[in-house]
Amino acid sequence: MNLGYRRAIPVIASAVVGLALVGLTSTASPSRADVDAPVRVTITGLAPVAITTGALLSLRGTVANIGLATVTSVSVRLTLSSTPVTERRNLRKAADAEGGFGSFPITSTTTDITASLAPGAKSDYRITINADLLPLSGPGIYVVGVEAIGVGPAGFVILGSQRTLLPYLPEPVAPVYVTWLWPLATWPGQTPEEVLLGDLLPRELSPGGRLDQILRIGASVPTVSWVVDPQLLQVASDMSDGYLVDKGGVIRAGTGQQAAGSWLDLARATLGTPQGRPTGARPAAVWAMPYADPDADAITRAGLTTDLVRAATSAASMTANNLEREPTGILAWAAGGRVDRETLDVLASAGVRTAVVRERAVVRGADPGYTTSGYADLDTSAGRVRALIIDSGLQTALELPQGNQATILTARQSFLAELAFVALEPTTARRHLIAAAASPRWNPNPVLLTSIVAGLRSTPWTRLTPVSTVLALPAADSAGTLAVGDRRGRELDADYLARIRDLQTTLESVRAVLSDPLPVTAPITSALLRAESSAWRTRPRGGEALLDSIALSVTSAQSGIYVIPRDNVTFSGDRGSVPVTVANDLDQAVTVGVTVTANPAARLEAEVLSPLRIEPGRRASLEVPVRIVGGDALTVAVQLTDPSGAAFGDPVALELRTTAYSRAALWVAVAAAVVLVLLVIFDIVRRGRQRRDARSAKPTS
Repeated sequence: MNLGYRRAIPVIASAVVGLALVGLTSTASPSRADVDAPVRVTITGLAPVAITTGALLSLRGTVANIGLATVTSVSVRLTLSSTPVTERRNLRKAADAEGGFGSFPITSTTTDITASLAPGAKSDYRITINADLLPLSGPGIYVVGVEAIGVGPAGFVILGSQRTLLPYLPEPVAPVYVTWLWPLATWPGQTPEEVLLGDLLPRELSPGGRLDQILRIGASVPTVSWVVDPQLLQVASDMSDGYLVDKGGVIRAGTGQQAAGSWLDLARATLGTPQGRPTGARPAAVWAMPYADPDADAITRAGLTTDLVRAATSAASMTANNLEREPTGILAWAAGGRVDRETLDVLASAGVRTAVVRERAVVRGADPGYTTSGYADLDTSAGRVRALIIDSGLQTALELPQGNQATILTARQSFLAELAFVALEPTTARRHLIAAAASPRWNPNPVLLTSIVAGLRSTPWTRLTPVSTVLALPAADSAGTLAVGDRRGRELDADYLARIRDLQTTLESVRAVLSDPLPVTAPITSALLRAESSAWRTRPRGGEALLDSIALSVTSAQSGIYVIPRDNVTFSGDRGSVPVTVANDLDQAVTVGVTVTANPAARLEAEVLSPLRIEPGRRASLEVPVRIVGGDALTVAVQLTDPSGAAFGDPVALELRTTAYSRAALWVAVAAAVVLVLLVIFDIVRRGRQRRDARSAKPTS
């Protein structure tokens, strides 16, 4: 977008003066060193973060020799782009562009720092200049930098340089309103038995840990908008009473109990409504995410929409129980920044009216030529949902490298430059931007957070506002639409979710047979919701490990009710009763049925019995009347069922035999033998008669 220099003050004369400044102190220009130049320049301090007329600009940092040869006569000087950045999208690369976005040196700022810099050595520098002496052509975002010059192996050269962004606002401008989302969430690796899988969370909650730092810094900024995963509050509460941790298959007592309790106390003091809060003071704006931040699109596609509704509807009460206050509302943070229409319908049906998405997730109207407010209204089958659209420039700034002072300064200046550019755009419209990292499990450097907060407080062209301010803004003339795109490769995969469905089916069977299922099934159900978290997109092994622990819990609950195997059964006839003994090792009564089946089914007729109740820790014996067809041994399956008749657990094999056909065969054999004897006797008698008749008929001589 073009700035158009809507309030630009033509300062051509200033530019001319600036160009003159370039040559005031140098009679010989250094050549640029090759890409393997041995000097690294860093900018570790810049004040103020944005300049106005009359401001005194100061930059400090270090020059380090990272090469193999000594460099001499080392000096530093300021560089400045000849014009401000004219398109906002170029802010993200302007400071890194070859040549520094058309930068030129301000030679009047040349400062000697050392006569000789040996390999591995470094030297500090500071450059100070009045902003009125800079050749600034008008308000905007400039690329300011520091370059080191000196004598190296290639002669007098530019040894190295570093650049960053510098807003210049000589006149007051209308402020940009920023809603900064500060999420508190983690990877929910907690088994149904409340055993932590690894020690990541204890480290995050400990002093200096990720979650501890975010909470402590945010506590000093009353206008940030907190977005809290109730699962995090729940597990912190569990840990504060003592906990177990599984590290590499070895379960031992955790040592972070006190840290978890202290963190939860701070969360309640910061986000809750403690007794010590001054009368009339407004509590912090706290929004609850659906429990465990579910991978909503993947869950919906897998047919697990009931779980998504459960995660959303349980969030408010769980947050209230652990924070001792009701959250301001429920806010769904779209996994990967995008959400499907069907998923949004499900969330809206569960009462969700606010969602966080990325810019590319929503299609809005025509580009007006300036940055518009970061929200859109989306129609769903259950009413409108307001989408908070994360500003891509602010998101990029928050996710820049933050490993040292120099990179932290670059990230801070990028964040503030994005806001300054928007403030200078040619419009009188009041803009509200959404600042956030892409993931609710963000890992910002606490120094960067502190630096940005301080920068925002010193810039009159920014205002921090809560989410409720954006929600109160009037609806757009037309609703936005969700962008279409296939993102399945980034979701929890189909096989993983199929495994969850199978575990849920088994758990439903367990629930059906128990007299008091809640104590057994509720922890497993919650763990399954944790297994559906979008957090496992980036840590798939953690998700699989959690599913393994859930499978063990389901198997344990199911295996407490079983058929006791027995020896084979032999009937004296083709009818008889199959004796079955069912054991209940659980601490509550169960109701199960028993079926006996065979393959092929035509060889067995079995009576269907009514389900029976078995008291805790007891066994029950029953007999199933059957009829066997055929004389061969028959293998049957004795299967427990739930009260609805669905199979419960694994069947037990049993072999049935009958002697009825053996006796029948014996009688047939005896009868056949008798007949044979009779036939022999008959044949003997017949032959004897024939001989007698023959003798009687012989003539006498």
